[in-house]
Amino acid sequence: MFPERAMLVNDPLHGFCRDCFSLQRGTARRCTACGSPRIARHAELYRLHIAHVDCDAFYAAVEKRDNPELRDKPLIIGGGKRGVVSTACYIARIRGVRSAMPMFKALEACPEAIVIPPDMEKYSRVGREVR
Repeated sequence: MFPERAMLVNDPLHGFCRDCFSLQRGTARRCTACGSPRIARHAELYRLHIAHVDCDAFYAAVEKRDNPELRDKPLIIGGGKRGVVSTACYIARIRGVRSAMPMFKALEACPEAIVIPPDMEKYSRVGREVR
């Protein structure tokens, strides 16, 4: 077992940020790297040997990780007025935006959304890092 992991196994207060995936030590309510309140903590988090990781809104999370200015803004990954939403962050989802929704409807539901065209090469690269 790696020394850092051994330390984490014995301390249930450690966790990770669900937005930028940085390791979190202590009991802070916000991520020390990106400021997100989405911290995953569990007493057995680092005792797992096999885990299923659901990377919900993955493309949007990658874009927000790479551009912290987008952190608290509604974000849609998709393209053009005639295209569809590939994914949307939770802020946009709260306003009614859904995957596979036509872009014009998504922008009607959330006109303040920032639209970014998908960068599949980047998402593929980051997906390999997650594995």
